[in-house]
Amino acid sequence: MPLDRRCFLRSLCGTAAASLWRCSQPDLAPEPPAAAHAFVPYVVGANTAITGWGFFEVAALLADIGYRSVEVQNLSGKLDPVEGEFPGFTYDKISEEDKERILAALKPFDHLTAHLPYAADMNYIAPAADEAVSRLGNAMDAAEFLGAKLAVLHPQPSGADLYANWDLAVSRIREWGSIAADKGFRIAFETAMPNSVPDLVRFQEEIGHDNVGVTLDVGHQARFKELAHVEPEERGSPQAVQAYNDLNLRIVEALGGKLFHVHTNDIEPDTWAEHKPLIHGFIDYPRLIAKLRETRFGGVLMFEIGGDAEKMPGWLREGKSKMDAFVGA
Repeated sequence: MPLDRRCFLRSLCGTAAASLWRCSQPDLAPEPPAAAHAFVPYVVGANTAITGWGFFEVAALLADIGYRSVEVQNLSGKLDPVEGEFPGFTYDKISEEDKERILAALKPFDHLTAHLPYAADMNYIAPAADEAVSRLGNAMDAAEFLGAKLAVLHPQPSGADLYANWDLAVSRIREWGSIAADKGFRIAFETAMPNSVPDLVRFQEEIGHDNVGVTLDVGHQARFKELAHVEPEERGSPQAVQAYNDLNLRIVEALGGKLFHVHTNDIEPDTWAEHKPLIHGFIDYPRLIAKLRETRFGGVLMFEIGGDAEKMPGWLREGKSKMDAFVGA
């Protein structure tokens, strides 16, 4: 139907008003892209586990290299060098003078974490485990004394069976999470067991404690069900290496904010032996760090490597240089 003169003029006025309104509004600038996630300034660290060295020697070495974070391992053992053993201390068996020396040795570091003991005679997830639970409690006292912000826990200590004691492990770790919160640190149980991504996520969810999360050890996934298809003779193949690295990324993504901590090391390609210095190039750190940045990881990348004690200083220096470059890329 053709517009009459009155309707036509009304239409023109409406169009003009709309145009004037649009012109009167300020141009809306496009939203800036989200800033890249910044890791904590002390993101690269190392632990004190050098076989046959004394505690104070290791602390001095790590400070000299320039590490800003340190993980005390283990919270048992001796401060002085013992052949074939990591240095450490048992909190209720050291003197007040020793305590002062320990704190002074750790003063150069900005961030401290601790590794709770996991020896074969410490099955703290067994039904009758009073002594083991007491020893773990003593180690938690040590973590508090150190001023640690996080303590790493093996949910399945050496020789134990997590799946057989699942419910008890869940309840005990939940309880330890509350104890740790009162002492000022978080607990992050380490990957290896449960040995699949769904089980790992389920275990964490059943614990259901704000103060309990996970430590991804990049070398502990060899026995995960997701890699069961890899034959031993194929472990060093490009396909197997990628499958392993893909699994680490899947764990990071599945855990999100419940990933509190990462243990860094390398893997021997043909054997999948872990805790190696960064000399093999098995772990794809550029991909891993990109995924950690994507998930806004707020923890520390803590070296946990082993091998010839005489070579450890060089490996730790080289490892820090490489990890700094990966993080800064």
